[in-house]
Amino acid sequence: MDKKLLDIYSDYLIAQNQYATATGLSALLDGEISHDKITRFLNSKETSSKELWQYVKSEIRRVEENTGGVLILDDTIEEKTYTDESEIICWHHSHAKGRFVKGVNLLSALIRYGDIALPIACEVVHKDLFFCDIATRKEKRRSSTTKNEMFRSIIAQAVKNEVKFDYVLSDNWFGAKKNMEFIHYDMKKKFIIGLKANRLIACPEEEKKGQYQNLSTLNLKDGEKRIVRLKDLSFPVALTAKIFTNEDNSIGTLYLVTNDEDK
Repeated sequence: MDKKLLDIYSDYLIAQNQYATATGLSALLDGEISHDKITRFLNSKETSSKELWQYVKSEIRRVEENTGGVLILDDTIEEKTYTDESEIICWHHSHAKGRFVKGVNLLSALIRYGDIALPIACEVVHKDLFFCDIATRKEKRRSSTTKNEMFRSIIAQAVKNEVKFDYVLSDNWFGAKKNMEFIHYDMKKKFIIGLKANRLIACPEEEKKGQYQNLSTLNLKDGEKRIVRLKDLSFPVALTAKIFTNEDNSIGTLYLVTNDEDK
């Protein structure tokens, strides 16, 4: 990997507010680097989280701290409305927009120490399998590797690479039982994860009787904390709610759970 050219091209993408091209970058550099060289660099190989780790490892080792680090995982969709469909550029459900959009779905991870945040992983979702939707009888795509599997793989690789962090942070898209148990039991880490309002929960004494209720019926106050059991989760978690006002003045509630009961 040509790290110097990578830095130049990355800065160009960040600073460019118009259509970015190899020719445009070459012209900006007064031809010091030819557009053919830039194109060859971009087409040289398909990079992955492995190359990203090799690139950023020395900087992470320089700023890492023994305690207080958090590993933040999130997915995003880079919309490509007018690009031909493929296993990478295809239809994905956007939980931000509440509908399907066409584009590239990325799962990324940042390691954060105080005010310093650095990327350590970025994976592209490949929808490489076709299936027939029974309801619509239309051919659709799905990935042979789910985002939850990618989520766990990224965390495991971070631990294998000896990245120092105490907590895993993510939104409710990754609030599955299997993810929580993987972080808690296999990785021996703490997590703070968003929770959907339709999850079934119970207070410890109610859980023994099998009495679960919908999370949205709990009526938690802003900042209130309770120790609860999630249905089918094998350990208790601390639940809290953050109530906020949206731009349209509607009221929203963010539910968070953690396996750190002292939080």
